[in-house]
Amino acid sequence: MKEFTTKINTISELMKSFSNKDKLSILCFLWDSTKNVSEIITCSNISQSQISQYLWKMKLEWILDSEKVWKEVFYRISDEKVLEVISSLKEIFGEEKSC
Repeated sequence: MKEFTTKINTISELMKSFSNKDKLSILCFLWDSTKNVSEIITCSNISQSQISQYLWKMKLEWILDSEKVWKEVFYRISDEKVLEVISSLKEIFGEEKSC
């Protein structure tokens, strides 16, 4: 029973990122490629400060990983489960063209 409860807690925490429309849109933008903050801003109507906060939080949650190249930081989805969920959502709801 304890293992089940742990899994439910993990799923619940993960679903919080999907319940926030801005975080979900960031995850959708990052689904198929690595992007920097400027690219994410171009693809969304989210402010730079808000995007930075979301990216930071999702890094703490082990959803995203980052790599610094010269002066830019590039982000990618690091959790395979997140990629699978986004793939399923795109399959169910149709794939929108992202940047």
